[in-house]
Amino acid sequence: MPTFEYQAQGADGRVINGLVFGTSLDHAAHELSVQGMQVLKIGVAVNANDPLSRPVEPPPLQSEPKMQEPVQAAPSAGPSVEERSYMETSVVGPMIGKVGLSHQTFFFRQLATMLEAGVPIVQSLDTLSRQSQSPKLREIIGEIKGHVEAGRPISSGLQRYPEVFGPVIVSLVRAGERGGFVDHALTMVADYLDREITLRNLYKRVTFYPKLQLGASIVIVIATNLIIASLGKSGGLSSPLTEPITWLFLTPIIIGIFLFMRIGLANFRIKHNWDNFVAHLPYVGNTMRQIAMAKFGRAFGALYKGGVSLPESLTLSANACGNEYLRALMLPATKRIEEGAGLTETLRGTGAFSPIVIDMIDTGERTGNLDHMLNKMADFYEDEAATRSTQTGQVVGVVLGLLVALYIGYVVITFYMGHYSGLSAGTG
Repeated sequence: MPTFEYQAQGADGRVINGLVFGTSLDHAAHELSVQGMQVLKIGVAVNANDPLSRPVEPPPLQSEPKMQEPVQAAPSAGPSVEERSYMETSVVGPMIGKVGLSHQTFFFRQLATMLEAGVPIVQSLDTLSRQSQSPKLREIIGEIKGHVEAGRPISSGLQRYPEVFGPVIVSLVRAGERGGFVDHALTMVADYLDREITLRNLYKRVTFYPKLQLGASIVIVIATNLIIASLGKSGGLSSPLTEPITWLFLTPIIIGIFLFMRIGLANFRIKHNWDNFVAHLPYVGNTMRQIAMAKFGRAFGALYKGGVSLPESLTLSANACGNEYLRALMLPATKRIEEGAGLTETLRGTGAFSPIVIDMIDTGERTGNLDHMLNKMADFYEDEAATRSTQTGQVVGVVLGLLVALYIGYVVITFYMGHYSGLSAGTG
């Protein structure tokens, strides 16, 4: 099968040089277009060291013997690639433009399955846009389809909606596009979202009963006081959560926490500082690091196996780790690797990786099985993080239950103290 040498432009404007196999020049150009690249030059490569290349005599009087006449990709307008406004992505979007994780999981899982089955990507996106139950996601899929028809990668459409698709999702998809394993990357995204859904459901389940107790206690206190007042009697149950003064202080706090989680963490600097704070918390910080290392290892292993260069693999994997604090520690290592430094020593110097990660990378680098070792590392950390997250959720449920029990105990004790005080005063 002939080998073709190409020069193409990615969605981010970077020019990429590489090799691609194909039965014909048109077939090779089509394969690059499917990967979202805009072909600038493509031609038959002549390389005596490549056993798959077919020897071809270079045309005479050609200044570049390895390249035929450039084949220019037809320009296509397509949807806008401009970044949306801060108000849309970081204020309005997080408030009213969210898409449920279950809808996202269905989209990525089905798209991966259809691409793996050989269904054309434009047809796949068209089908999924009609199947989606989320109007917002349906609109986004339609826009992504327009990007693909214009010769751009899927990530061009995803990155315009950071309020829907987090940096981990965009980075994993982009890594798949660069490494030529888009369907596998989409499956990784779906698996990642499934784990997020499982974790959220766990927290909902373990905190449901304490929240039910707390809500019921408030309703009981209010109903009891209304009944006592309707009978024309004084007294009643005393509860801090039924006092207006309490909510005068609690309401701004609750609103502030909601806005911080929805809008504040959409800001890069705030997210970096928050991840830095969480990373140094006892127990929780270690769990967050494990989750980030699992994402990093999974992306790095797939990229390295796909033939992506080490510096680019490190950059994309750092973006995919999902932790801005650790990402900032990892990225400077790219320059050292480009200068020829060893991978193990470079990563050890960042301070972002635990000794076990460094040892596994060192073993993989020395044995030539780096991608396999990175995937093993990801499996290990995913299992550890899942176990610790489950334990954390169970502990949170128990703690909330104890707090609610103390609150209800306070209400009961306060009531009986007031009741017996009244009886003592009446007797006296």
